[in-house]
Amino acid sequence: MNLVTGHSAPLSKEANMTPRAKRIVGKSIVVTIIAVVATFALSFTARLALQMPIDWLSWVECTFIPILIGMPVSAYIFAQAETIQETCDKLEKSHAALTEAHDRLTFVTSHDPMTGLLSRGEFIARMGRKRDEGECDTLMLVDPDHFSLINDEHGHSKGDEALVRIAKALVYLTRPGDSIGRLGGEEFGVLLRDVRKEQAITIAENIRRLIEVSPMVKGQQDGMKLTVSIGGAGVPPDADAQDVLRTAGRCLFEAKQRGRNRVSFDYEATKLRVVTP
Repeated sequence: MNLVTGHSAPLSKEANMTPRAKRIVGKSIVVTIIAVVATFALSFTARLALQMPIDWLSWVECTFIPILIGMPVSAYIFAQAETIQETCDKLEKSHAALTEAHDRLTFVTSHDPMTGLLSRGEFIARMGRKRDEGECDTLMLVDPDHFSLINDEHGHSKGDEALVRIAKALVYLTRPGDSIGRLGGEEFGVLLRDVRKEQAITIAENIRRLIEVSPMVKGQQDGMKLTVSIGGAGVPPDADAQDVLRTAGRCLFEAKQRGRNRVSFDYEATKLRVVTP
């Protein structure tokens, strides 16, 4: 800075160069220096071997010819390399952004936006997984009791809060390998992987009790409880998913008919139709 005028001195050309230009110039200078040294070594070695004199013209040729040829050629090559690298970096960033957008879209289409659970389509797709001989999953349908009253008396926002509380209870009392989905407006499905009826009933009862002791909404003062009814059915190998859903639905209906806030796995009126290969 000029101490008399108080103005900054003009920036040098080097300071104005972009990092890209600095890299290109720096690499080109290094390559040119190597070319000059190599030219001197080869030319002088050849002249000495042939007993030719080394005059001032030899020094000029060995100095300026590599500079005049090597500097622009190397600068062009390094500039092209920088352009290609920048293009590759942009493509890599675009690919990463596209992959992230695809993952978000996949999650949105396969999950319920409010609860974060699986959508109906994704849940049923997982019900159709291939099972080994003797392996049997269990399906549970979970439905809140008197849900329309919750919406009517507390508002739809509190109804949504109740559904989220149920979803959290289902996640809390199941394993990472189990599948949980929101199948309809207020109906949930739980697919217990390789769990048979007796153990599934215990899990269902734990879910029912946990929801029963939880307040329906925060700050609730009227004593109204949030309860659920649960119906279940086994999913043997090659069982038809729709038949399993119907059987579990009938058990859920039976739990509602018996007074709600119950678990039912005992509906035997309809046998599962086995899909023939």
